[in-house]
Amino acid sequence: MTQPRYLQIKNEILHQLQTGDLQPEDRIPSEHQLCKQFHVSRLTVQRAIRELVSHGLLRRVQGSGTFVTNFTHRFSLIEVRDVVEEIRRLGGEATTEVLLHRRFTPHEDVLKLLELEPGTEVFHVALVQSMDGEPVAYEERFAILDVYADFLDQDFSKRSVFDYLASRSVLEDVENVVSAALADKRMATMLEIDPTEACVRVQRRNWYRGQCVTLTRITYAGTRQVLASRYRPYETEKGHLSGYPSLLRTARNEPAKTGEV
Repeated sequence: MTQPRYLQIKNEILHQLQTGDLQPEDRIPSEHQLCKQFHVSRLTVQRAIRELVSHGLLRRVQGSGTFVTNFTHRFSLIEVRDVVEEIRRLGGEATTEVLLHRRFTPHEDVLKLLELEPGTEVFHVALVQSMDGEPVAYEERFAILDVYADFLDQDFSKRSVFDYLASRSVLEDVENVVSAALADKRMATMLEIDPTEACVRVQRRNWYRGQCVTLTRITYAGTRQVLASRYRPYETEKGHLSGYPSLLRTARNEPAKTGEV
């Protein structure tokens, strides 16, 4: 089925954002230019631009045109890589503030996601990850006791949790869920953003030998980075994925690569 013309325009602009052809604060082609390029009406172009503005990727300036918003970082979406390594890859200085590092009994919703009985204890760490002194992500990880017995012996201000977990197990199954949400007061304080500012939340579950062994929840400050990916469509489950920043994606039945956490 042929894509609607407005969607073709929208996807072309998204592609240029992902490849870097369009950078923060760049002005995109005018509505008149896009009409000529895609042989469409002005209303069609306006619909494509309006949707990208609503996603926070473009902004209109009266009398000047439409510009790419000033997002500053791009993180891998599908693989959910180590936040620390992503910051370093971008040339930034990564710092980790450990807020909690403990063994405790979590809320029932966490135990259900870990497929554990009520009252079960798990390991838990909560961190704020910063790039060049600016918070970019709040990270929580829950791990079962028997696979990660030395969890409490680790210094996660110096060693990433990602690296530690990857060294302890070879994962067999992975589930990723990505969603958008508004920051509450607590999250706004930790990420140093305005209350009700948009955030991107990633939840990840990992299985080892048929057992769910870790639950990860990462909240990104939505105006400071874009989640993006590059992949080969035939290597993903049933078709292709777009790099759309707020894409919802579940990969429950896809085998994980060694070391993915």
